[in-house]
Amino acid sequence: MNFCDLYSLSLHRLIAEKLRDDPDTVIGIARGNLRRWLSSEAFSEGAGRRALLEWVEILDTRTYDEIIAILTEETDEGQRLRSSTPFPGILTKQERDVIWKKCAEIVPV
Repeated sequence: MNFCDLYSLSLHRLIAEKLRDDPDTVIGIARGNLRRWLSSEAFSEGAGRRALLEWVEILDTRTYDEIIAILTEETDEGQRLRSSTPFPGILTKQERDVIWKKCAEIVPV
């Protein structure tokens, strides 16, 4: 696994923990991000918009446990979905920095 994939997976594992602890807040932030992005010119068409709409469907139709499984899947599909994550704003800069350092110890940047 390369650094970027490890870092993304590690971030999403922590997001998954937060989702278990406070699902309404975490899903609320993700839905707000998706609404904002989908209403912007940047995502008016194309692959980026399709990826965001896929996340809307996931959040609308899956259980919290299923979303957690998606976030932490160590598969190409999990990696693909993490690449268009609607979860910015969940983790603090400090949390992201700690994860960055841990990942850099495993896979040097």
